[in-house]
Amino acid sequence: MTLPAFFYFTDDKRGRDPLEMAAGLSPDVAVLLRHYDHPSRELLAKEIKKITKKRGLTLFVAKNAALATKVKADGCHIPTHMISTLPRLKSRYPNLIFSVACHSVRDLIEAEKLGADFAFLSPLYPSRSHLGARALCLLNAAPYVQKSRIPVLGLGGVNWRRSKQLSSLGFSGLGAIDLFERLV
Repeated sequence: MTLPAFFYFTDDKRGRDPLEMAAGLSPDVAVLLRHYDHPSRELLAKEIKKITKKRGLTLFVAKNAALATKVKADGCHIPTHMISTLPRLKSRYPNLIFSVACHSVRDLIEAEKLGADFAFLSPLYPSRSHLGARALCLLNAAPYVQKSRIPVLGLGGVNWRRSKQLSSLGFSGLGAIDLFERLV
């Protein structure tokens, strides 16, 4: 699988219907299903998989490698607090690609060391997903992104104008909610 440069993150607290979004996204945008508290998360994942398979989109399921495997997702996204479980998960689910949420350069270094296939570094800019969270300093993070042996995608307050800045700093792509919801 070629790593998509763009990932749409579902958000059960403020995002649009993930089925509608999966049906309307551009073919070069992957879907990263979060919806952690959805009462029928497995059923939702199966329905999104039907859509992404039909449309040729990549699907990642967050936090649950067993569910990702069950619905035949392409990968699993690991929250920061689960980074230490990555070697065990990669061993148990060798057919999955694993991304990791990193909220600091230290997290990024740890994710790389533990075998992440790629990482999302966030928040890069003020974001509605993390109100009040301090954005990372891009100029401080850029040297680590550029030296990283794994692709690093930017996340948090990213828009098209900012995506050009990320690309110039060595980021391999981006993840977003609002950016893609405005387009569908």
